[in-house]
Amino acid sequence: MSNILHISEGANLGLHAMLYLALHETEGPIDTTTIGAALGVSQTHLAKVLQRLAKADLVSSKRGPKGG
Repeated sequence: MSNILHISEGANLGLHAMLYLALHETEGPIDTTTIGAALGVSQTHLAKVLQRLAKADLVSSKRGPKGG
């Protein structure tokens, strides 16, 4: 039995990003550049995924240069 669970690339990225945030929560706000580099993904795509997670209240965000 090969792939039992099929999820989209965005859902996969969202899960990995939330795991990264959970593992680094004591470091304060983390920007998309840092997460994107750690996960090896596009910062633009990651930002769109994180926006959707923020609207669903699964992550919190701040705007601006010191945001995260």
